[in-house]
Amino acid sequence: MKDKLLIALSILLCSSCAHLKQKRDSRESLKESYEQAFIIGTAVSEEIILKDTLSKNIVLKHFNTITPENVMKAEVINPEPGVYNFKPADDFVDFGQKNQMFIVGHTLVWHNQTPDWFFGKKDGSKRDKKELVSLIKSYIDTVVGRYRGRVHAWDVVNEVIDENGEYRSTTWVNGIGNGDELVELAFKSAQETDPDAELYYNDFNVWRPAKRDGIVRLVRMLQKKGIRIDGVGMQAHWGLNYPKNEYIEAAIDTFASLGIKVMISELDIDILPLTKEGQIIGRCFTEKQFQLEEFEDFLDPYKEGIPDEIEKKLTNRYTELFQIFNSKSDKISRVTFWGVHDGMSWKNTYPIPNRTNYPLLFNRDKSAKPVVRKLIELAN
Repeated sequence: MKDKLLIALSILLCSSCAHLKQKRDSRESLKESYEQAFIIGTAVSEEIILKDTLSKNIVLKHFNTITPENVMKAEVINPEPGVYNFKPADDFVDFGQKNQMFIVGHTLVWHNQTPDWFFGKKDGSKRDKKELVSLIKSYIDTVVGRYRGRVHAWDVVNEVIDENGEYRSTTWVNGIGNGDELVELAFKSAQETDPDAELYYNDFNVWRPAKRDGIVRLVRMLQKKGIRIDGVGMQAHWGLNYPKNEYIEAAIDTFASLGIKVMISELDIDILPLTKEGQIIGRCFTEKQFQLEEFEDFLDPYKEGIPDEIEKKLTNRYTELFQIFNSKSDKISRVTFWGVHDGMSWKNTYPIPNRTNYPLLFNRDKSAKPVVRKLIELAN
């Protein structure tokens, strides 16, 4: 009798194990595969939400959090004094709500893609500090207030720390006159307008030790003053061979030690030449001379498609990054790709215009690259 019970129990356990394995193997999406680790997101454009059905289907299948590529930036929402264009942002939020996604608003205070009228008047004079303080408060109150309870998190301040850890000399920092005061004002205003939304600082090259430490100081400054900051977004505009993995891991560990969320906020892998130093080297290569014929083959070598050996390098790079993210899933709350497919990526135009890049998980025809299957297998 005892033997029969053991046999029955063994059959039951094997059946359960087989069922669990089948369930794991049946996971065909990134969001399902990583549901125990972190949420998986993508940046979406207005075209995806309104017209691009193939890309929309990819978003719905693989991602459970979305960030707007451009429609929540100031140049779109508030192009002229007193003029607001909320329709694209409304469509974005409606799409996220309809599909029960975690919605990230991007971005409230950023010197780029902010209209000139924010900083200067029609007569050519600059706005003084008092005017800019009032403008930040009213802008945040209007935008965050409109989506209160609907947008779950905001990139409140974007890219104000320089490579050396000091504040960058941007229109916002210079206008307010003090970086700490600018950051404090923005986070305090967002917190007061929507106390339930998560509030983030977002920046690129945060793996650099000096810049990382500057952001740590920013976070501690807010915490000391009792102003809430919920997380840091690590923009991951990286390449096949940079940054070093130990720098990435150190940045994740350092930000997590502050008691805040850590997010990989803008992930793409640049495979083209001469972009190793990202935005710094990019400025010089926007010069027209680098679009001359003699540079074309070298700077834009994969017009006809990504070679197999480069495809393998891309797959391997994403795989090793996700191995890091998985190993630190207790510290990472979200991984967001900066775009759905190669055709929509900003890396086709920056730092050199009119190139053909392949930085994302899906091809221009919306088919999945081999890396998608690899990442799903890695999680399962």
